[in-house]
Amino acid sequence: MVDIRVRVADTTLVPELMQRLGKIFTRSSLSFDGATKEVRIASEWESRTVVSVIEAVQTWVAENDASATLSIGDRSYTAGTSAPPVILR
Repeated sequence: MVDIRVRVADTTLVPELMQRLGKIFTRSSLSFDGATKEVRIASEWESRTVVSVIEAVQTWVAENDASATLSIGDRSYTAGTSAPPVILR
């Protein structure tokens, strides 16, 4: 099992992100924590699933001029239209 989290800056865009991720995961695998502004995804550790999440978040960021921090396990990166992705360790 892998913990995938997407921290968003603008929570008004969360429903669209949840809908996009709902095409990859069952609704029971998705949750939103308003206190931390994180969409949380409970998933099996499969490279195809992880790649699908990254692609969905990158597309959502680009289409909405948004920014988000994507965390998979203990690795994180920030995506946004104003700056290139930054790998954090």
